Amino acid sequence: MALEKLKTLFGIEVLMLGGGGVLNWSFIQAGMCDEISVVIAPCADGSTEAPALFAAKEGLSTDRAVSFTLLSAEVKDGGSVWLRYRV
Repeated sequence: MALEKLKTLFGIEVLMLGGGGVLNWSFIQAGMCDEISVVIAPCADGSTEAPALFAAKEGLSTDRAVSFTLLSAEVKDGGSVWLRYRV
């Protein structure tokens, strides 16, 4: 309903999710996400507190697998990689 109101009241056609893993996964599970854009940087910290890109929340969503189709892959300055997928 919220997305319908954003479109109707404000004319929003494209919305970027900038949330955490639970929000991202909830939109995918609800069929409301059509594209995934991920930038992978050539670094890591090994933290156990690092946020997940996707995370099922018990009682709110399931953890069934969803496949993506690669749309593009670009190597960027500094060795990072930008991946775009169709959900």
